[in-house]
Amino acid sequence: MSRLITILFCLLFTCSLCLAQQVPMQFKLCHDVPVTHAAGALEAPWSGGLNSPQFSTIDLNQDGQEDLFAFDRTMQKVYTWLAVQENGVWRYKYAPEYESLFPKELSYWVLLRDYNCDGLKDIFTSAPLGIQVYRQVIGEDNKITFVLAEDALYYSNNNVRRSNMQMGSADIPIITDMDGDGDLDIITTEFSLGETMEYHRNMRVEQGLDCNELRFVQETNWWGGITECDGCNNFVFGGFCRVAAPLHSGHDGSALLAIDLDGDGDKDLLMGNIYCHNLQMMENVGTPTKALMQSLEPSFPLNTRPANFRLFTAPYYEDVTFDGVPDLLVAPNISVNDSLGEMQHAVWLYKNNGAEDHPEFEFVQEDFLQGQMIDLGEGAFPAFADIDGDGKFDLLVGNAASLRNGKYTASLSLYLNTGTNTEPAFTLATDDYLGLAANEYLRIKPAFTDFNNDGVPDLVLTFSRKQLNRTQINYIPNTGGAGKAFQLDVARLQLIRATTDGDSPCFVDVDDDGDLDLLLGKAHGGLEFHRNIGTASAPDFVLETLTLGGIVPDYFRRNIYPLAADLDGNGTPELITVDDSGVLRIYRDFTKELSSTFVEESQVLENALTQKAEMSRFGRATGVAMAGLGGSDKLFLAVGTQAGGMYLLEQTEGLQHNPNEPVEGLGLEVYPNPWNAQRFSVATVRAAEPVAISVYDGIGRVVYKSTSSFSRTHSLDLRTYKAGIYFVRATNAKGDQQVKKLIVQ
Repeated sequence: MSRLITILFCLLFTCSLCLAQQVPMQFKLCHDVPVTHAAGALEAPWSGGLNSPQFSTIDLNQDGQEDLFAFDRTMQKVYTWLAVQENGVWRYKYAPEYESLFPKELSYWVLLRDYNCDGLKDIFTSAPLGIQVYRQVIGEDNKITFVLAEDALYYSNNNVRRSNMQMGSADIPIITDMDGDGDLDIITTEFSLGETMEYHRNMRVEQGLDCNELRFVQETNWWGGITECDGCNNFVFGGFCRVAAPLHSGHDGSALLAIDLDGDGDKDLLMGNIYCHNLQMMENVGTPTKALMQSLEPSFPLNTRPANFRLFTAPYYEDVTFDGVPDLLVAPNISVNDSLGEMQHAVWLYKNNGAEDHPEFEFVQEDFLQGQMIDLGEGAFPAFADIDGDGKFDLLVGNAASLRNGKYTASLSLYLNTGTNTEPAFTLATDDYLGLAANEYLRIKPAFTDFNNDGVPDLVLTFSRKQLNRTQINYIPNTGGAGKAFQLDVARLQLIRATTDGDSPCFVDVDDDGDLDLLLGKAHGGLEFHRNIGTASAPDFVLETLTLGGIVPDYFRRNIYPLAADLDGNGTPELITVDDSGVLRIYRDFTKELSSTFVEESQVLENALTQKAEMSRFGRATGVAMAGLGGSDKLFLAVGTQAGGMYLLEQTEGLQHNPNEPVEGLGLEVYPNPWNAQRFSVATVRAAEPVAISVYDGIGRVVYKSTSSFSRTHSLDLRTYKAGIYFVRATNAKGDQQVKKLIVQ
């Protein structure tokens, strides 16, 4: 416990010299803090989680070996992994430094294909007019980059008119060489009704055009003679839906993949539908140029565990087992789960034991890549505290929900710190701390603060109740005592207030009056300030502003999550926020600028590849927490994501220490210590030279400031102080400081 107290007081009270210019705030992604689950250590725990990844391969580092790329539709985020060989065995290593090399405008779906004959994978992705294309180029620094080549793809129809290749944003098209001529053709689901598929044949080779050209004609608007009708597995071949049946309700979404499954030289069809559980297969009994489908196999792959999710199934065909033969990956293709799917086991791998044009699929696992990382299903909301009383920061993480025994419910996962104060290591103790999963809450967001003003941190729990469309902010008092293990009784859960579904609170003394105020991050992206006009032990929060610091509702920055923490060591907290944009934002000393527009710092994440500080691209970030995991001079941030995972960031710049601060230079003494109200009336603070003093409680709140001039001796009346640990900070006229711990019994 003594080590944690040392870290805490260093984090709260380390002071910086007055500098002419602020040191930039910077962090780096940290991958070497180990995390262990029941099955063993996770290979890449801090990789952010996955929900609906769309896979392609690409050579990221120009070593001749294809690496792995994924675009997660739910997260609206790029992920990159390098293929590395260790002791003769290939595996994927998470390499987020390559993610910022891809355009940030990517959305809905992304497939990587080489269209211009240079051997480099280019980007095909969704656009307002259908499909846009980015061409890969290698820069002078030998790093990949992408330039917009086509803002929309067009096709001609019977050489009469030129139309954009419109498609629904929920679809994934086929982009492959269908006719075997060496250029890429495209098959899309018809845009308006979605009953049929349209084959757009690339005429580049036939017309002898340059490799950079993309010239399409619509070969047919009824590819394969397939007509999709209402419901799952309801197709008509060579005809149309029955007239007596209800009219087709319009296209909802399909994920398409064309591969040769039977070695006959033409492409067969794999298809997932937005409202269907299964992966469907249709054999092409026609030719490469004139496909003909006459039957449906509703359960695929055959002769092994078939792909079957509770939501939109999408297939991908890439070699991920390093044997030169493409394998089958199946994952959801969703933007929102809607309480249907098990997102912790959402990437199914089928190894291909056959050939590329005659595959034999064998089910291998249901958590490809996910099994290497922390993945709590949907959403991750981290918080740090010494829960077991051993003097080290533990990690408590809430989630939005996961599927448990057929019920979609949120829970708390407790990771105990089984390392040291300078070399942390986390071990999963339970994935249902306090047994909350049975209550079927959603979006449980934990935080720690001394809410009842008894000198020990309590557990604040924010969660939603199903079907009420509102969020409750509650707290459970911690009866464990200062420096001891938490003692929490769910039966003592107390409502603080109700708020809008999706809001996130942060309790902090904003106005420096000794009690907790409320910052409320709103689901719509704004930030509210509720001033406490009550007392520390009987708070009364009153709305003061809807847009603190000019942080207003913003569609692209919805679900803002605020955190107040001192990142630069000057004793004044910074405001740290994350939101749906994936950008980590820091606002310095925000409590001094309450009536002004806050100035953000967002170029704060170091990229090991580019050697620059960049904006973070975490996708839909859901929560953020801070702890001194590396000792007094190493702060860490944990950022949770909608995909149920986390990123761990280590601070590298911005924490300023006073190099002239002597350990005992001010000769500070505080006595009697411990102080007991039954024996003493006051405590005396004495220093070797005149000083001003401040007293802080165990979580960093100012409880006393001297109002007189600098003096060598001060008296403290502690009779109204609650039992607990306090810190006395002395500051001389030059700004040198010294801190002593004071125990009140």
